[in-house]
Amino acid sequence: MDMKKFFYRVESGDGVLSVAKKFKVSPTRLIKDNNLKEEIESGDMLYIERCNGVLYTVKPTDTLCSIAEKFNVCEQKILTDNDIEYIFCGLIIEIIN
Repeated sequence: MDMKKFFYRVESGDGVLSVAKKFKVSPTRLIKDNNLKEEIESGDMLYIERCNGVLYTVKPTDTLCSIAEKFNVCEQKILTDNDIEYIFCGLIIEIIN
């Protein structure tokens, strides 16, 4: 799939995390782009904007500083791009250079 922006109809069994993984977008972006307040339901239409950078899953030994150094980006940019205040293990973030 080459499209960067499109709509997806939620199927039975879908959740925010599974849809995010399926289309390689961060769950945070999916929630923000669709103004989600509750769980998604079958039949819902979601706006998907594919990742402009790299998706990265935070590991137990990661710090914001170590991730920023690894990808050569500013710590604050990671927080701002992902609309978060901190990171934690298992969080999927988008790294945009």
